[in-house]
Amino acid sequence: MKNNWIRPVTVVVLVWMTYMFSFVDRLSWPPVIPLASKDMGLSAANAGSYMTAFYIGYCVTQFPGGLLTDRFGYRKVLLGSYLTMGVFTLSMSLVHTFEQGFAFRLLAGLGSGAIFSASLAAIFDHVSAKRRGIAIGLFMTATSLGVTVVNLFVPTVAENHGWRSAFLAAGMLPIAGIILSFFFLKESSTYHGTKTKGVSLKEMFEVLKNKNLLLAGAAGFGGLWATWGTATWANTYLNHNLHLSLVEAGKMMAVYGIAGLLCKPLIGFISDYLNKKTIAFWALFLFAPVLVWFGTNTQTGILVLLTAILGITAFIYSPVMTAIIGELADETQIGTAMGLVNAIWQLGSLISPLVVGVVVDTTSSYLFGFMALAAGPLLGAIMMLFVRIKTKPARKWDAA
Repeated sequence: MKNNWIRPVTVVVLVWMTYMFSFVDRLSWPPVIPLASKDMGLSAANAGSYMTAFYIGYCVTQFPGGLLTDRFGYRKVLLGSYLTMGVFTLSMSLVHTFEQGFAFRLLAGLGSGAIFSASLAAIFDHVSAKRRGIAIGLFMTATSLGVTVVNLFVPTVAENHGWRSAFLAAGMLPIAGIILSFFFLKESSTYHGTKTKGVSLKEMFEVLKNKNLLLAGAAGFGGLWATWGTATWANTYLNHNLHLSLVEAGKMMAVYGIAGLLCKPLIGFISDYLNKKTIAFWALFLFAPVLVWFGTNTQTGILVLLTAILGITAFIYSPVMTAIIGELADETQIGTAMGLVNAIWQLGSLISPLVVGVVVDTTSSYLFGFMALAAGPLLGAIMMLFVRIKTKPARKWDAA
């Protein structure tokens, strides 16, 4: 009997690693905001805009990245993404002005933008329809693990060796990833055969006119608005309001990531058997009150439990909604559809760090910041009520 599981497992591990490294590079800034802001004289709005700069680049390349994936294949796109992302994350260790840092974060975001759609195309290439829920759930743990890894190592490196050293360490990860992916990430012969023509202009407009894709995009916007707005500002909130040290705050946010890490494969498995739309609605809806609870809490004794609950609600919707996108789009247009929807989703990640920074500067209150974040998933849950998912026949795949 052939070991048909080896190829899909290898591909899932490699794209999971790529996605996780991109999140480490993305999130290396929030834990060092207190140190770097003091060093560079940045306001809260300036500090938040560094995350916004990354997401500007990230969002700009979402749809083009999907088109490039459907035209040239995910392998080339992922290798190019690794290189760009690594170089400009390393460059943050050399920054001395606000403008330099903004430019480097923008360029690192440009390098990361195509990773999501290219990685999902790789999973759809190698994993059968009946196993994609769990595969996507495992893949999406990369975001949670990225949060955990960043919050365990970045504050420690920053306090002992300076905040610039944290970017040197983070920037080396994509460089190592290039080597592994070059040798082990391969496209199937079936997938390679579809790349000769790419997505036509007509097919591209079909994706853009898909109302359900756009509604799911709006729902995910609300979710990611809150998830990554929280990841950006929770460390500083814990440091300033609850008087945790940077390392203690980092460990607490590692709990946030670990909770998401543990729940994603489970919810991915469950979503293969239960109604995905219902799961996505309740996951988004419950996220909002937990955010307000976190923002009003003053008791450090319940902080671990509360942060774990926040982590579950912050991440549990994402693998389900990603699987939903795969059901709303034609499989020959997966890269383009994922690129379009993730561009909409990531606009929430782009805007919320800056908005919360402005709210905190204006009101001197993190509670108002968390209330602004809570509005996102609440509106996202409402949007999910209008999404219509049609059952479609599964494509035949070689891998199990």
